[in-house]
Amino acid sequence: MGGNSGLEEKEPPQLEYDDTSNDPHRTRTGSSVGAYFNIVCVIAGTGTLQLPLAVSQAGWIGVGMIILSAIIAIYTGGLLIKCLYYDGVSRLPDYPSIGQAAFGRFGKAFIRAFHYSILLGAACIYILLAGQNIYNLVGHLGVHFSQKYWIIIAASIIWFPYVSLKTVKEVAWLSIFGAVTTLIVVVISVAVGFLDTSVKHEHIVHSSANLDGLPLALASICFSFGGNVIYPHVEEGMRSPKSWNKIVTYAIITILGMYLLISIPGYIVYGNIVQSPIYNSLPDWPATNAAIILITVHIIMAAPLYLTSFANEMEDLLKISRKYHSRSKEFILRVILRTLIVIAMTLLAMYVPYVDTLMSLIGALSYSIIVYIAPVVLYLKLYGWRSVGILELLWCLIIVAIGMIALVLGSKDAVQQLVQQFRDH
Repeated sequence: MGGNSGLEEKEPPQLEYDDTSNDPHRTRTGSSVGAYFNIVCVIAGTGTLQLPLAVSQAGWIGVGMIILSAIIAIYTGGLLIKCLYYDGVSRLPDYPSIGQAAFGRFGKAFIRAFHYSILLGAACIYILLAGQNIYNLVGHLGVHFSQKYWIIIAASIIWFPYVSLKTVKEVAWLSIFGAVTTLIVVVISVAVGFLDTSVKHEHIVHSSANLDGLPLALASICFSFGGNVIYPHVEEGMRSPKSWNKIVTYAIITILGMYLLISIPGYIVYGNIVQSPIYNSLPDWPATNAAIILITVHIIMAAPLYLTSFANEMEDLLKISRKYHSRSKEFILRVILRTLIVIAMTLLAMYVPYVDTLMSLIGALSYSIIVYIAPVVLYLKLYGWRSVGILELLWCLIIVAIGMIALVLGSKDAVQQLVQQFRDH
């Protein structure tokens, strides 16, 4: 940390942080296996649905981008957790507090804005996707309610575990089931895709590289590796936090395997006509419906992880904890806050029902900063650029450059696409 002095202003006193890591009601009792499944469950679900389209947008170069992004995700995931312990004395409670440690109140507000947009945006997409899936499934049974009603029903299902379980650690059992269902969906989608004979009558086009589609593809890939938002909360509950780097590496490699397993065959079979979610490209077979049911269960399991991470930070901010209230009052306040959050996300999902574009927009605007740019910049600010070697510094600059491309060009393309969808609606 000696090289840090020339880079930053005076650090804010540690007492300025709401350090919940010392809260006796937040103990480290979660297992490393639970942390692994939390990461896999949160990250893998949406990526498996969107990345075949991302490869179609970018061409075969998109596969290389997915692999590179996985390597970056492992690296920045390690940097982020290291930043929590930058002073060698105590642990910062969350991602926005790292921003404050590095750049004062502006840094905290900046990170918090994008951090919260990810937690809420991803949860909104999950609610929307669950509602759309249920709507399509019951349509086969002759039930024809408006899609908006099914979005409300999906949100209600997500609401129950969200208000019942207090922390990410307590939601870990949901993530184990969610991770397993994602793997099953990948296998079903690949098998059904290769058995689909209808595409033989289509003019399928494959390209090596499509520069016009590269920014949107990169934005979707950013979204597909966006676990940084829950990493501090997952690591906070681990009994063995020193195992973090190993756990995040194993989790990202597992996720990468799922992504490649569905993206490569998906692009081979459907090429330029592949859709997002991928199962919209598959024939209407029982296996396809089974995959849709499983992925719906998965996203219903994963949504509380995002929402709980956001709620934990809001509850810290609003002092909704046993330190300030009785058990019953704390529970009532928690239920009220979390119910209001679910209502807000449900309304957004009902009136902006464009999953693929929302994923690209959130990926470009927020994930590019939170996953790519911010961990590197914050780490170099807190530890000093002299704390890394020349090659590692060059690697950091490459990561930031990739993040900037996704941020600027990806955002522009996603906004244009969203505007066009509203006009066509």
